[in-house]
Amino acid sequence: MSDPPPVSTWTFETVHEGQEAAFETILDGGRVDQFVAVSGDCSPLHVDSAFAAERGFAGRVVHGALLGALVSRLVGVHLPGRDCLLHDLQLKFIAPALVGDAVRVHGVVDQKSDGARAIVVRVSIENTRTGALLARGKATVGFTGAG
Repeated sequence: MSDPPPVSTWTFETVHEGQEAAFETILDGGRVDQFVAVSGDCSPLHVDSAFAAERGFAGRVVHGALLGALVSRLVGVHLPGRDCLLHDLQLKFIAPALVGDAVRVHGVVDQKSDGARAIVVRVSIENTRTGALLARGKATVGFTGAG
């Protein structure tokens, strides 16, 4: 297993509208199996390739909540990182992600609220092999600690 990436240390004062961050990852079967174990969601669409194929999918379907967890990784590690707390997450799922897909999770700071000491990060998740948009939405992120 590789070392975890360094966690960004953007503060409310240093983060700015228009700031971007992204990372890429592969949605391998082991990761989906771990998510099944953690979430308890063992729907055959997620665990049985033959069942998924019978329903018209080219493979096991990745949980939408796992894509949401990748957004948590985006804000908790990359933008803003260490001193943030996810307040709200809204995602619209455009196309299914399948086991084996390579994805790019991208975020851009869309709004910054001084009164709430929070930012809104516009997010998208794209299949890097096909270019298909899998999900889009926004995350509202607050900051912990002093500035």
